[in-house]
Amino acid sequence: MVDLRCMSFTTHPSRLIVAGCQATMLIIDLDKGTVVEKIPAEANYTIMKKSRHLCAATDAGSVHVLSLTDYTLLKSWKAHGAVINDLDARNDFLVTCGFSVRHIGTPIVDPLANVYDLKSLTPLSPVPFHAGAAYVRMHPRLQTTSFIASQSGQLQVVDLMNPNSISLRQANVSFMLGMEISPSGEALAVNDAECSVHLWGSPAKIHFNEMSKETEFPDVTPRPPMLDWSADTPLNVIGMPYYHDRLLSAWPSHLVFEVGSIPKQVDPAIIPYLHPSDMGQYAPNPRKTHRYQVENTRCQPTTETALAAPKFLSEKARAHTKSKSLGDKEPLDDLDGLKINGEAENDPLLKYSNVEIKYSKFGVDDFDFRYYNKTNFSGLETHISNSFTNALLQLFKFIPLAKNLALHHAATNCIYENCLLCEMGFLFDMLDKARGQSCQATNLLKTFSGFREAANLGLLEENLSNKSLASTIQSVNRFFLNQISNDYRLLYPGSDQLDQVFATSAIESVRCMYCRNEIVRAGNTFVSELIYPAVDIKQAARNPACRFSNILRASIEREAQNRGWCSTCRRYQQVAIRKTVERMPMVLMINAAINNPVCRQFWSIPGWLPEEVGIITDGKQMRCFEGAELQAQKREKTPNLLVYQLVGLVAEIDVVEQKKPHLVSFIDVAISATTPTEESKWHLFNDFLVTEVDKNEVLSFKQPWKQPCVLSYQISTARHGVDDSWKNALDTTLLFYEWSMNNCRPIESCQVLKPNEKPTPGTAIALDTEFVDLEKAEIEVKADGTHEMIRPSKSGLARVSVIRGNGTLESSPFIDDYITIKDPIVDYVTQYSGIKPGDLDPRTSAHNLVPLKAVFSSATD
Repeated sequence: MVDLRCMSFTTHPSRLIVAGCQATMLIIDLDKGTVVEKIPAEANYTIMKKSRHLCAATDAGSVHVLSLTDYTLLKSWKAHGAVINDLDARNDFLVTCGFSVRHIGTPIVDPLANVYDLKSLTPLSPVPFHAGAAYVRMHPRLQTTSFIASQSGQLQVVDLMNPNSISLRQANVSFMLGMEISPSGEALAVNDAECSVHLWGSPAKIHFNEMSKETEFPDVTPRPPMLDWSADTPLNVIGMPYYHDRLLSAWPSHLVFEVGSIPKQVDPAIIPYLHPSDMGQYAPNPRKTHRYQVENTRCQPTTETALAAPKFLSEKARAHTKSKSLGDKEPLDDLDGLKINGEAENDPLLKYSNVEIKYSKFGVDDFDFRYYNKTNFSGLETHISNSFTNALLQLFKFIPLAKNLALHHAATNCIYENCLLCEMGFLFDMLDKARGQSCQATNLLKTFSGFREAANLGLLEENLSNKSLASTIQSVNRFFLNQISNDYRLLYPGSDQLDQVFATSAIESVRCMYCRNEIVRAGNTFVSELIYPAVDIKQAARNPACRFSNILRASIEREAQNRGWCSTCRRYQQVAIRKTVERMPMVLMINAAINNPVCRQFWSIPGWLPEEVGIITDGKQMRCFEGAELQAQKREKTPNLLVYQLVGLVAEIDVVEQKKPHLVSFIDVAISATTPTEESKWHLFNDFLVTEVDKNEVLSFKQPWKQPCVLSYQISTARHGVDDSWKNALDTTLLFYEWSMNNCRPIESCQVLKPNEKPTPGTAIALDTEFVDLEKAEIEVKADGTHEMIRPSKSGLARVSVIRGNGTLESSPFIDDYITIKDPIVDYVTQYSGIKPGDLDPRTSAHNLVPLKAVFSSATD
């Protein structure tokens, strides 16, 4: 912050944009009291007003019209020759007053007030004001009425659409310094050089605000009354005296009771099931709380995990050394007591518990993740923002066709920094190479958090306090598919390969029920949401219309009637909407969309969710089969029959005792296995807890604490269809040329690789990295003096150097890149890293800066 001059409210009610004679504008969150974003400024701004757009005056006499969404420059006008003294914007109009340099070389007040149309971004005819237009204000109620004033106090009320209609007034001031109109438009305040404020208005009915109320003043403190002391005077009328002995009112703790506590907060999961009534709203009782249960406001709410945390690796090493010397056996070296592999007799819900990472003084590396995972499939860690998406990411990873798209895209020369499809490819490759070791989706989740659309849709972790996990993860599923489709088209604008995998190609016809006018448009979708019929759930098991296949068909090829705009009738009419499917995708992504208890009861029917569904589309009608009907169609080899296999599903686990719901995924890992097998192998992915589960347990939803959210079916011909040819087609062009965001070259000793130096397996290189601290470790000091790490420190990659290990240029670097970091840096650790403030900022750095994705691509090549 160098020289701040102006500020204005943004579209967010609790955020301000502040600017001045400096290179950046600041977004300040008033609730947090911190700067949340820095935006490059096009010029030095002195005045700022918000209307249809954000209007800002520069110190050079120009007016910039900025977008309220991303603050980019929409339009610029040279309003005055010297400087702008005042401006005001309201509704569709912007009026400016300023100074210009005349023949004598001294700035004088312009005799014209410039007017601009903010709707069409065009200048209008200026308003003449021979006394010199120095100040201007728009009337808050009369949209085209403007008040223009001179420094001598002459006021002119003019209609911008009719400049000839004016009204003149004269303020009795020596030298006018400014004016302001109240929000009601009934009061005008003028201040002068004598430090006086002149208020103009009607004395009888002046109102300053549109919604006024009386000013609330503090109560007058009464003087203490004179006390007439007697034997009958109660002690409570006298103030507390100084005392040294125990008071009679100091009751023991077992005789103190807390009364008047507030009731326990309503579970957010109940909100979708509310039904309106005359007295409010009601919903079925989920039986998660006791009768008359109240909130304990004196204790901090904690979420205890039912799964006991293992010993730290450092503690196990010390215990193993000690037990080896004593000949004892460590009882917690295996999972026999834990029994998370489906054999627990005392607690079958153990493997569905919330899992949390505990930290020692060595950080997260000291946590024993193998305690929770004895398989070769890697889990995802949870100490990252927006890690609630871990279950959905695991589901995408085990869809062979989705995995192929991500890996092949990541192997190309995609240079887009915020490419979600590339980040998925990097994550899937890391999970494959880890072979059971836990991984972090840090880069992917950071990219996801950076999308403005995700924040606007409320898909980030900060918005989960008032939304259910089930509905949020279904919205994230839709956002992921739309975003990777956009990312894919950036590199291959003419290819429809991703649409063939995920998009349901359909035509949507909209017919007006009044004039019968019909409009046909494309109705392609990436996600299908189930629409459940309104039937008696007791008859659902015997009603063919309530089978999963028929509900799926009705949901994809949906027919509905609602109100919509008819271009022929030129009004809103009742319209009939019908969707006709032309082509089904190879991967069918389905949102369960369970919005009320009736929908949930369909899933409670035994065997309701099939492992296979068959779909036939002939351009006019769509048919869907399951069970015996599907087997009959397969035996008859029906043409155009597409058989889909259930790859996996994401479910919300909401156990009453655990108090905090979370997401898990059930995945048939045999579908993506490289070794062909027809047997299913279902696994549970509960963040970094991974274990094999029985198929019947996966497909059973009679338990109220298990709610399906996202389903994925893949065409059966793509079983075991993992394509590893991307490994032989890696784009290595980043290794052979220099790339910089700020047009700075690396050090002179750094020479990029030549084509004959292309790395091959066995090539000797040396890798060195430097990190900076983004967050300091959070440590809690307990009453006994011990320390417990609540959250470890968070580091960011700041520099990468790669050196040749052989050849004529041995020991010379071919990569020496500094990585730009957008997150706030709390410590550059200059003593160890050599990184100084400003080295990672593209505007001030003298080093070559590259995005993290470019370094990751170069290092993995």
